[in-house]
Amino acid sequence: MDYDYKKEERKRYLKYFCVWMIIAAIALLVFGVMKLTHKEEAVVKNERHNSQAPSQRVYDYAEVLTSSEEQKLEELIAKYEAESECDLVLVTIDQAVGLSDSEWTNTMVNLADDFYDQNAFGYDQPHGDGAVLVDNWYHAGQDDSQAGAWLSTSGKLEYAIGESEENRVWDALDSGFEISTYEAYARAMKKIAYYGKTDGASEPVQIPWAVVLIVPAVIAAIYAGINMTQAPGKDTTTSTTYVPGGRGNMNVQRDDFIRKNVTKVKIETSSSRSGGGGSYGHHTSSGGFSHGGGGHRR
Repeated sequence: MDYDYKKEERKRYLKYFCVWMIIAAIALLVFGVMKLTHKEEAVVKNERHNSQAPSQRVYDYAEVLTSSEEQKLEELIAKYEAESECDLVLVTIDQAVGLSDSEWTNTMVNLADDFYDQNAFGYDQPHGDGAVLVDNWYHAGQDDSQAGAWLSTSGKLEYAIGESEENRVWDALDSGFEISTYEAYARAMKKIAYYGKTDGASEPVQIPWAVVLIVPAVIAAIYAGINMTQAPGKDTTTSTTYVPGGRGNMNVQRDDFIRKNVTKVKIETSSSRSGGGGSYGHHTSSGGFSHGGGGHRR
């Protein structure tokens, strides 16, 4: 009577995967119970301790927003400030700031820093946690576009927002402009507030729980199905089949480590850079306060 390899393989695979399916079922059950019984922990928010700064958050000097849009942004920013514990300010301008990259950068830096300093913004204290986004709409002609935005950060946002975070703010701004001016500023403020809320932590990648459980199960099922349809082959040769006496000898091999030669190369880096956009880095404003930030020409 021939030995039924397929039957035995089927039993072996089912027995093996049965354990993992039970574990997955238990994990799913635990996850479901946690979702049903979980209660959001109370988050203690710090109250704003700065009475010197004005309450206004949107300064539309370029007049690119409607009155209703300004009001909506004020309300939205108030929500983001409570979540991030940072002052978030938007300023639009329409003025010449310099055509060359260096002149454009220096002027935008000073405008943003000075506006924040002179109004004593800061959620925790004057000149404290917060940021101001200054967006310039000046465009005198085809070869004279000085439009672009500058983000000046202070307090915890100075350290939470680096060059990569700034680029995400500009991405949010640009994608919003494809819809409307209001949407651009709303998205940018939301992104800035996120970094204040998380203190610069990496943005989490949300993976649906179903993917975590179902994908491995499907892969396991496919693997099991393929292997159960194949009968195991019989070994016709081994490592000693053609060795006299059926026994092999292992020759000892050794590599002697004689010496090593290490070459060191110094890579020059810079903590900040200036120019027509990019990250400006940490610096002291003309008012004597510490700021970070960067710009984005368009």
